[in-house]
Amino acid sequence: MKPTPANSLACLTRLRKHYAPALATEALEMALLRTKGLAKFPRAAEMYFTRECLEMASSRAVARYRASRFAGFGHVLDLCCGIGADTLALVEAGCKVTAIDNDPVRLKMAECNSAALGLHAEFLVNDVLTGALPKADAAFADPGRRASGQRYLALRDYLPPPAEIVARFPKGFPLAFKLAPGIHRNELEEFDGEVEFLELDGELKECVLWLGSLGTPGRRATLLNSAGGHHTLFAEEPDVPAEAEQIREYLYDPAAAVVRADLVPTLAEILSATPTDGTVQMLSVRGYVPTPFATGYRVDAVLPFDSRKVQAWLKSHGIGRVTVLKRGALSDSAAITEKWNLRGSEHRFVIVTRQCGDQVAVIAERLE
Repeated sequence: MKPTPANSLACLTRLRKHYAPALATEALEMALLRTKGLAKFPRAAEMYFTRECLEMASSRAVARYRASRFAGFGHVLDLCCGIGADTLALVEAGCKVTAIDNDPVRLKMAECNSAALGLHAEFLVNDVLTGALPKADAAFADPGRRASGQRYLALRDYLPPPAEIVARFPKGFPLAFKLAPGIHRNELEEFDGEVEFLELDGELKECVLWLGSLGTPGRRATLLNSAGGHHTLFAEEPDVPAEAEQIREYLYDPAAAVVRADLVPTLAEILSATPTDGTVQMLSVRGYVPTPFATGYRVDAVLPFDSRKVQAWLKSHGIGRVTVLKRGALSDSAAITEKWNLRGSEHRFVIVTRQCGDQVAVIAERLE
């Protein structure tokens, strides 16, 4: 019987017939984590995890992308290494790696995970704030962002805080931090570095702070896919948003990483597009240009936000299925569709948003 969350109780009962209860519980937990870990690690069945470490570990594609920026450095420290997801990627990028963590159990897991993949690194039990650190050419740090079930966004609450790690190295030392993607932008202003938001297969994953020669001061949005491809958008200084204009023939919904990096005005400049409202991160243009940094829509109609008028338009155009998106709208999207009785073979998106200060419903078809 292959353990799954659904049959875990039955599996545990069978295991307890042959092993001590504590051992049976731990074995089942590891089996479940290895199954879950396949989403991040192709060889998860040979690796060791804790639930928290697996949840916080970087996806393989993200770790490899980050590690590629360390490829020119000989010896790299992986601080707060946990179970070693980034250690593995750094070694694969050709770096000599010393992985450091103050938790001996997690560090041992990292060592076993490295061995399982046939990779070699040095593993050191140490406190990154108080212990002696080996000499190195660069460092990566993934400070803890949760404790007792609570997630932290403020950098001062990280374990340890990034500013205290920076203080352990010479000024300008090449150092990078993995941070929560929801971090407040003003917290990053004290660091003279590059701020990068990473998205994987359409999901915003993390913020990376690149210091010293590892980065160029500015903002970057990088979109990755699991196959290893990526697209990046960068600006040293965020552009000033243009004046909002009426929605035109095409609509762009920028990727989350672009929004978080404050690069929507930069994208607008590239696409010759204009904002639809000062409070909404959507763009409009007459001539559509495909871009990896936004989802494109062909606009059929822009209607005043009135459920009955939207319903009437959809019925008159044979639209039987809709997907409702909210972008800066105040209304409950479920409320506007609950009384619709649509029939037809066509599908459209109903984007409830704002246009120059007014709430509108945009009927549109997504462009692939």
